[in-house]
Amino acid sequence: MTAANESDVDRERRATARLAVDTRAVLYLVDLAAQMEGKIVDLSVEGCCLRTDERFRLGIFRRVETEFRLDGLPIRLAGVTQVVHDPHHIGIRFLDLSPRKREQLTELISEIEAVPGNQRAQSHGRAGKT
Repeated sequence: MTAANESDVDRERRATARLAVDTRAVLYLVDLAAQMEGKIVDLSVEGCCLRTDERFRLGIFRRVETEFRLDGLPIRLAGVTQVVHDPHHIGIRFLDLSPRKREQLTELISEIEAVPGNQRAQSHGRAGKT
């Protein structure tokens, strides 16, 4: 399968569009009581891609919490590392979102996408199913 075909397949598997963002984040590694800093690269209701400042030396299925600000609002979401794209890019799948928190995140993403001239909406991001 070529790289172009792989991204087409990943795009078809995603249930929600991604929003390209550039905001600082803290990744809390729950089982290690440790944290890493980085930036959210893209975001959807299902998950996000995070670029870490330091190398991410752990694998997939690590319980994490991601804390960041989106349009000035603080957000902290529990999840699991779903894919490691390279040593600095990881995909996180959000877990256990309450209906209220999911609705708030959906509305916030929709508001940002609706801003006239906003080119940040994407139908896909890096390879992976986050």
